[in-house]
Amino acid sequence: MKNKTSKTSKISLAFFLLFFGLLTVNSSSNSSHAKSLSSNISIKTPNGLSQDHVKKIAVLGKDNRTSLPEKFHQLGAGVGVIGQPGKRGWRCTAFCVAPNIVATNAHCIVRNPTVGKRLNLAKTMFVLPALTKSPLNHKYKPRISYPEYVHQKMPGLSIYSGNYAAARNLNSQKQDWAFTKLIHSVCKGRTLKFSNSKIREIQKAAKKNDVFMIGYHGDKDMSERLYSKKCRIRSRNNKTFFMKKQRRKMIREAVLLPHTCDAFKGSSGSPIIVKKGADYKVVGINLGSLKYEHFRIRRNRFTGKIISRKKLKTGKETNIAVQPKIFLKGLERFQKETLLTNIHQFKQVQERLKSLKLYRGKIDGQFGKQTKRAIYAFEKKMNLTPIGLPTKELLDKLNNAVVGGQLKHN
Repeated sequence: MKNKTSKTSKISLAFFLLFFGLLTVNSSSNSSHAKSLSSNISIKTPNGLSQDHVKKIAVLGKDNRTSLPEKFHQLGAGVGVIGQPGKRGWRCTAFCVAPNIVATNAHCIVRNPTVGKRLNLAKTMFVLPALTKSPLNHKYKPRISYPEYVHQKMPGLSIYSGNYAAARNLNSQKQDWAFTKLIHSVCKGRTLKFSNSKIREIQKAAKKNDVFMIGYHGDKDMSERLYSKKCRIRSRNNKTFFMKKQRRKMIREAVLLPHTCDAFKGSSGSPIIVKKGADYKVVGINLGSLKYEHFRIRRNRFTGKIISRKKLKTGKETNIAVQPKIFLKGLERFQKETLLTNIHQFKQVQERLKSLKLYRGKIDGQFGKQTKRAIYAFEKKMNLTPIGLPTKELLDKLNNAVVGGQLKHN
């Protein structure tokens, strides 16, 4: 009996040691993997402490971001932070394009980037460093001496944006731009101008280091404007970064601009700037990073359900921007035309659209999806650049179309 118990004890001890050895190997491999994710990353907090657990998102290769040089302070005076303060708040970069209009991404002001829901724009603020030193930082109470809220009476009316959806594909990317009107003209004297430059011109300027980006970045706590230098522009036909269908679409539409300007969360909406002689022009609005994965998918021949999904190829990460070509004409209308603020006038717009058989909803004076779609349809039939907003100029055209029957002839 003693021999048997001694043998069983030895066997159990051996199994215990083997299990303990496997456990220690597994835990050491996991810890090394965590270190590899955060290697070469050191971030300073406002208290001077360093954090090594933050992963770089859209910093490609060497980190070329620096504080904004003094010679570009005037150029970057119109680059600020748009968002909402608080623990559930959000922040993006935005920049001035007119005395009371700022540009950013649609995912920043059309849908909440953290929750994916539509935003309450009445609480949204645009903060310029020239007016206040405080960014929209949730860690501290924002000392905003000059808050600028977007249009409060009907927030949706103050936005001209692409038909943005949350899906991460090229169709969504090219529509990820937005412009919003402010109540006060705080951008006066701080505006940046767009240039619809061809990609070859931008590539040539990039080789001379004349392409850069100015924006706010989350790993720097959105506390200062960063200057992303040594930007390069990638070809839309690059097989390393884009699949065949993506390349065809990008070449055909010529709207998206692949670039290597270093970025991070919060830099969405940053202007990509090109030096043209003595002037500086915005040639793109930064969207974020893009990386494709190609799979071989097997489906059930009867039900169509996926049986297996094997990863074949993963493309390298690249950053991407949208060029002004897609929104320049609409922006001109958005700047010139006056938005309606009277509910009675909203009802008139809906009544005219209904009489033209373009609107089937209620005459309630509310600016919803059906009203916006009907306005789009009317603008296209009248050969206007569609912006989908009820303006005084649009109401005049609707009145003329109803009285004179212009829509029937077109």
